[in-house]
Amino acid sequence: MTERVLTPRELNRALLARQGLLERVPLPVARALERIGGLQTQYAPSGYIGLWTRVEGFTRDRLTEALERRTVVQATAMRSTIHLVSARDYPLLMAGIRRARAAWWLRTHPGAAERLDAPAIAARVRA
Repeated sequence: MTERVLTPRELNRALLARQGLLERVPLPVARALERIGGLQTQYAPSGYIGLWTRVEGFTRDRLTEALERRTVVQATAMRSTIHLVSARDYPLLMAGIRRARAAWWLRTHPGAAERLDAPAIAARVRA
């Protein structure tokens, strides 16, 4: 059985549909973010606008409440830019970029690692 290959137009439509850009999707905010792989939100209002364009019945309060309930996280993520992602996806995304972020930090802060008291920092974080 040969696999059917999508035409460029079919692929374009499939990607736009997955991103919720052909029609709004009836999903909770966190689930919508999981479906689209997060939203870049360097400019804070862009998260609200991006979700309003994609999520059926979206209101500002839905995102604000999701952030307050911590089902959605706003953090530095892909390409070291601020993104909105679901709380479920956040640990997976961070695991994927952890080494690159650590390497960047070490390059941009020469000698800093030697000056850190890692056990003391870990104790403060855990407290």
